[in-house]
Amino acid sequence: MSIKSELTKGVFWIALAKYSGIFISLGITAILARHVSPAAFGTMAIATVIMTFLDIFSDMGLGVAIVQFKDLTSKQTRSLFTISVGLAVSLSAMLFASSSLISSYYKDPVLTDIIRWLCIALFFKALNIIPNGMMLKNKRFRAIAIRTLCFQIISGTVACWMALTGWGIYALLISPIVTAIGIFVYNFLNYPQGVAWPIDMVVVKKVWSYSMYQFFFTIINFFSRNADTLIIGKSLSMKELGYYEKSYRLMQLPLQNITFVITPVLHPILSSLQDDKAQLAAKNTRLTQILSWVSFPLGIILFFSASPIVIIIYGDMWIPAIPVFQILALSVPLQVMTSTAGSIFQAAGKTKHLFYCGIQSSICTVGAFIIATVYYHTINAMAWAWVIASTVNFLFAYIVMYRFTFRQPLTGFFAKLFPQFVNSAAVLAVVVLAVKLRIPTSPILQIIWIAGVTLLATLFMGTLLHQYNIKEVSKKIAQRFHKQG
Repeated sequence: MSIKSELTKGVFWIALAKYSGIFISLGITAILARHVSPAAFGTMAIATVIMTFLDIFSDMGLGVAIVQFKDLTSKQTRSLFTISVGLAVSLSAMLFASSSLISSYYKDPVLTDIIRWLCIALFFKALNIIPNGMMLKNKRFRAIAIRTLCFQIISGTVACWMALTGWGIYALLISPIVTAIGIFVYNFLNYPQGVAWPIDMVVVKKVWSYSMYQFFFTIINFFSRNADTLIIGKSLSMKELGYYEKSYRLMQLPLQNITFVITPVLHPILSSLQDDKAQLAAKNTRLTQILSWVSFPLGIILFFSASPIVIIIYGDMWIPAIPVFQILALSVPLQVMTSTAGSIFQAAGKTKHLFYCGIQSSICTVGAFIIATVYYHTINAMAWAWVIASTVNFLFAYIVMYRFTFRQPLTGFFAKLFPQFVNSAAVLAVVVLAVKLRIPTSPILQIIWIAGVTLLATLFMGTLLHQYNIKEVSKKIAQRFHKQG
């Protein structure tokens, strides 16, 4: 099977789970947001960020190494699983023991119990690193899609029931705990692992030489991705953090449902091109160009539809989150295009370059958040800091990728994106005019009006600029779905 066919098939199944699950996720979110307070969401955000930090140490790049190295023996895989078991036990115990200190630091007594419950999720996520890597390595994308959707439905249903019956913040614990346990059990049944003693140090050195920079990048990227949550939770209030966190998650929803259906597939498939950098560069340029066609119109729609989207999904209690969401929507186009960069660096075998980009991203993002906190002290300023940092990070990542990883001229890359910049500028002017001339009173009709004008203007400009042939694209999509069906 060709790389294109494998990539398309993998994306199809991941997309099926994601796009089926988006409606389920929105429904669950709508219920939870109306029955759990913003302050509770703020507390949960802090606990989740801390657990995510320890997740990095439970992985240590083992997952991507399992995918990258095709010649690992059964004994070597068991050695890596043995390391995962040790990390699962030690990290869970560490988090449990430090829960009171973390709670005292943030002056939130509820944090203690929440963090201790999340130790269960941390334990099983650590155990899952090797079995999940095996699922990806063997390209079990259909099984991954079905598995993901099933546990989303199960955990979401239980969480909604708990929220409706007054469990408050504890309803938010169900999804991470049930999902971590369920996915581990499923993966382990498909790829059972045993422990090996003594551990094969040859494979440890082999894996570490590849995953070392991936691991360091993940640590650095953690701070650039979560510094805003940590800073707001400490400097402002849990309620303000709740507004910011839900705006951020809502902004991430379309991002997750566009590129997150692609990124799990990219590394396992494109790793076969690691010795052909020119071909890898060509495929990345084409992928980024296609993503720009989707992400720029999406950013425009989200910006102008911020108010009705927040009210429909979260309810009137979350109106203070609207300006934050509107600002964050400006970062969506570049975030969508940047989100695949990590997989491309991994596929090229250049995790060192990924690490360098992570250092730059962390310094830029954390610096922007600190300035926003010190000089402005508002969640709106934090949102603007994120937009500015995202722009700088996009430019730096692709300069490094083309100049040093691919050793290809950057002019060709930006030349492919330039028509979309022109397209979006024209569409933006049309939408501004459409909003001034007419805006329906119903929130749903407002979204439909803005989305309709944006899409029609985008397609018109795309045809005018010869970006794509609508008739031909529609025909290919129909043929592809027919084959997959």
